[in-house]
Amino acid sequence: MKELAKYADYLFVLSFAGLVLAAYGAFTGSDIWLASSQWTTVSIGMVLYALYMKTGRTAK
Repeated sequence: MKELAKYADYLFVLSFAGLVLAAYGAFTGSDIWLASSQWTTVSIGMVLYALYMKTGRTAK
């Protein structure tokens, strides 16, 4: 699981990019591929998975 922990940082960056796209869609009214609420949901999912990878806890 340690090898997956290094990819968690990339997921954090991608989730921030998703929040930027959500803010862009919310303030301009022009969506890029997904609606703003969907970008927010995707970003939350990526952060949760990144935290899961950082902690390294798996089911036994």
